[in-house]
Amino acid sequence: MSDYDGVNGGTELVPVETGLNLDPDDDDDSAPKGRSSRSEQYPPSFFTDEKGNLKFVNLVVRRPCSVFFGILILCFIMTFLLVSVVFSAGNPFTDPGNEYDINDIRSIDYDSLKLARDKVEDDRKAWEISLAEASGIPQLVRPQQEVLDITYWVFEGETDAGVFGSAESLRGMREALTLFTEDADYQDFCWKRYSQEQEQDNGFAASNSTNSTGECDLPLSALNIYYTSFWDVDIAQSVIDTLMMDFPANVIRYNAVALCVEFNTLCEEVPPQYNTTEDFAWALALNAEISSLTNEWDGKGPLQEPFLDQISLFCAYMQQLITKKGLMDFGFDKEFSIDNPVSKYSRAILTWGGPLALTDTNTEPDDLTDEEKDEGDEEALKDYIVDNFLSRMNKIASSKHNPEVNSYYFMGALILEVLLDVVRQDALLALASFLFVFIYLRIMVGSWFLACIGMTEILFSVPVSWFIYNTIFRVKYFAFLNTLTLFIVAAIGADDIFIFMDAYKLSGQSKDPEILESLESRMSWVYRRTGFAMAITSATTCSAFLCTLITPLAGVQAFGIFAATVILIDYVLVMTLFCTAVVIYHNKYERPGCCSSCSAGCSTIDPSSTQEAFAKVDKDDDFKLDRISTFFRTKMSPFINTPLNRLFLGIAFLLWLVIAVIYALRITPTKEEEQFLSEDHPLQKSITILNRAFPIVEDDEGLNIHFIWGLNKVSRKGVSPLTDPEFFGNPKFLDTFEFNEVCQTEMLQVCTDLKQNDLYVPYIKQAGGLGAVSCFIEELAAYNVLGSLDDCMSVLSGEWKNEVWQIPEADIPAMMQSFIYERSCYSEEGSSIMEQYKDNLGFDGTAMRFAGLSVESSVIDPFSTLPEKTVREQYDKMIEISKKIDNVMIDACGGKTLMTDLDTKFVFMNNQRIYTRSALTSSILGVCIAFTVLLVSTRVFHIAFFATLSIICVLVSVTGSMVIIGWDLGSIEAILISIVAGFSVDYVVHLAHSYVQSSGNTAERITQAFGEMGISVLNGMVTSVGASIPLFFCQLQFFKKFGTFLCLTIAFSWLFANFGFMSVLAQLKIPIKKKGAEAKNAGTNYSDSDGVSDEQGNGEYSNDNEYDA
Repeated sequence: MSDYDGVNGGTELVPVETGLNLDPDDDDDSAPKGRSSRSEQYPPSFFTDEKGNLKFVNLVVRRPCSVFFGILILCFIMTFLLVSVVFSAGNPFTDPGNEYDINDIRSIDYDSLKLARDKVEDDRKAWEISLAEASGIPQLVRPQQEVLDITYWVFEGETDAGVFGSAESLRGMREALTLFTEDADYQDFCWKRYSQEQEQDNGFAASNSTNSTGECDLPLSALNIYYTSFWDVDIAQSVIDTLMMDFPANVIRYNAVALCVEFNTLCEEVPPQYNTTEDFAWALALNAEISSLTNEWDGKGPLQEPFLDQISLFCAYMQQLITKKGLMDFGFDKEFSIDNPVSKYSRAILTWGGPLALTDTNTEPDDLTDEEKDEGDEEALKDYIVDNFLSRMNKIASSKHNPEVNSYYFMGALILEVLLDVVRQDALLALASFLFVFIYLRIMVGSWFLACIGMTEILFSVPVSWFIYNTIFRVKYFAFLNTLTLFIVAAIGADDIFIFMDAYKLSGQSKDPEILESLESRMSWVYRRTGFAMAITSATTCSAFLCTLITPLAGVQAFGIFAATVILIDYVLVMTLFCTAVVIYHNKYERPGCCSSCSAGCSTIDPSSTQEAFAKVDKDDDFKLDRISTFFRTKMSPFINTPLNRLFLGIAFLLWLVIAVIYALRITPTKEEEQFLSEDHPLQKSITILNRAFPIVEDDEGLNIHFIWGLNKVSRKGVSPLTDPEFFGNPKFLDTFEFNEVCQTEMLQVCTDLKQNDLYVPYIKQAGGLGAVSCFIEELAAYNVLGSLDDCMSVLSGEWKNEVWQIPEADIPAMMQSFIYERSCYSEEGSSIMEQYKDNLGFDGTAMRFAGLSVESSVIDPFSTLPEKTVREQYDKMIEISKKIDNVMIDACGGKTLMTDLDTKFVFMNNQRIYTRSALTSSILGVCIAFTVLLVSTRVFHIAFFATLSIICVLVSVTGSMVIIGWDLGSIEAILISIVAGFSVDYVVHLAHSYVQSSGNTAERITQAFGEMGISVLNGMVTSVGASIPLFFCQLQFFKKFGTFLCLTIAFSWLFANFGFMSVLAQLKIPIKKKGAEAKNAGTNYSDSDGVSDEQGNGEYSNDNEYDA
């Protein structure tokens, strides 16, 4: 059968002598004589002609090129329209921050504040513009006074002495900072501080503020201490000896009076035993000694190499003082202490400022929005960094640069570049996956033409599905998760191609003249045989993916819908485009050596392979199979049919399942932050060190948690995240909200309590011995008393509290119109009141719409993704605090407290719980759907039951393996578990369907099922596993974990389908009875009871009609 060299991938065909009739049609002389003809079995209908052939197949056979190019053109048109509609708008991916349960209280509170804040800000900007136009004076902003970006360096010591234990280590860290600060153009990009005199401008005054140059802020680093301009050994030792004496007695003594001595605040809170003249004098003297050293920590001196150990010990003692520890905590890790004055890690921050004077913001065109101006500054800063420093930054960050310290960096402007580089590298690995699929397709189908068309239909299934998903289903939410469908369809699409080609190969070896009388009849047989089997697997897989709709998260729902659409379109393209390609292959390229239809003698093959096969119908040629199919018939089938082998398999599977169940039950939600990149990637390593090695300290940005009054719950009317991912509802303001004197008084009392109450210390970040609480009411009250905020010492000391500071509600709008442009005394950046309190001060230019305060969390920061349990503990405490506040604020301000954050940490906390719950519910539902589809398709209960049991075993095995390899249940793992059923169904369904459609006793059915589907299932497994291997090396954790998951799922699916499912059938030998039309078509009332032949010796039951059923 040389004509089939291409079909079988060049695999040699060998005769099979098994004692069984292995012809797929089983149409020999011993077959029942009453079997109906094909035209009788398939009477004429809308889909079938008078010969029983499919009309669509007739069209394909008669006009293959027209159909082929018509489908291709249609795919190209849909792809072009997709690009025009979707990609023309820019980034097609939906912001992942938009993914949450819109009906959960966390997301409702989040949107209630966020949308209200945005609405108030828009109204206030409109008021400011009208005011500026009326006055003719533009708003001016000093160059580089606002934070534009930061460069973060993280240092890791390589010796026991830590990062501050040697001069070489210190010089290595210093190099990372002076790289920037000694550059000639650094002054044009650094973040600048302006003197108090330069900050006397209310935002509208056309003073000379823009002419003041300011000074670049020092890098925030412990290196400023070791490179101090002044270090007095005797003063330092005196301070150490004083605090060491009767430790910790003197530390407690100083802390008791520190706030009063240093800031003239909370003097009334000093404990009586320390409220003496002697204690205050002692503390004042000690503070003077300490300040004489700390005031010189400017990083501009030489390295104090002889005193490194003394400096480290001095800093360790400073950590014990509540007003000094903020100077130390940032640069030293959490293990640094008096007993261990060694820090393995350190960190440093360089701050970049904007707006940049390189593009004069005062003369820019009026049509540029603030966002466009910011983007221009960010691009200019990025170009400055990339052009001047990036190569040297990478050199410093290399592992071999300094033997005593490793340096890692990240920066907002560079993160996108780093991630794009990672994506580019991972994309090459993804291409390797597709290249493997293509090469394997070429080997197995034996034709470059079919391999190319196969990959074309696989790749086209994604944009075609995207077009349908976007324009027909009207789903606009496109999650990053949807990119996984490329790998899903590569695996499933290749599997469908193998099924189709193996059926085409078998059809050419048929002994039924009705099948081979024409290409129409042959392809109709192939179409019916494969169409139903692939429809079962596609329907089951689609249904499993659609199980994600039970989750309330739009991103997961969108992935399920898109993945199901891709699987459906892939099935349609296999049955149309690839089917047509097979007809062209049959007509033009099947003969070996025919590479082009234009080659001599290759325009049309004559005789065709179908004609040659028809001519051999009556000949007694041995039935030949390729070596792989032969292996499954002659080796695999006898192995499964041997009882002793099944015993060993059963024991092995049972032992593994016990282990898998034990480990699967141990899976727990992740207790650490989820990683985005591989843990050995420098960016991920720096983030990991920051999260694990350092506490949240004064100079760190903690999560701002807001307590707001004046807002009602957001209106969700008309909200549909899938169809409109940018609309979250409309804000609602409380009509009962009153910002009167009583409300102001109680707000200040709440602020004071949150700052001073020791019960809140574990939850609220401490700064200078007080809770980090942001209250605009404090500065508003001081402004009302003092007339301005110029004297920040008076503002911070609280002297104004001795006056009547409350403001009548009627006077609030007029006062706010000037107050919001004052410079905040609590802002290190010199920000205005409005900028400092933009999330809590709801003034729209004419009225106060809402008011509030915020606290900084001591545990959560805005950047890390912490475990759900950790965040929930903080959330529950904040809810408890808000309920306590409500006891007084409901009556005082006319509404309940709304508590939320604006960095979606509480929202994501709920998402994490949804992930873990939906993993279980989606997987269970997927298994139930798989059982239903199997039962409907096979109509044999025990087959559906055992096949479903195989899927459950795969689910347990994959989950157990995840735990064994060290995975916790994070968001990625939960999503993957929820789609296990969809991935694991294919192989067992193909074998189950083939087993049911086979004839004879159980052993014969198993042999026929293995012989017919073994090679297809094996090819699908090899393709999927091979495609997953390159993903193991991805830097993006999502793709890396997906590759591992895909490999595990496919491998376990193949093992349980071939060795588990088939062994159970062989062991139980439950008969399959043919009834009704099947029995009538077969001319017998057949039951495959083992050991009993049909019709008492009439021979094997013909299987031809059953495949077509």
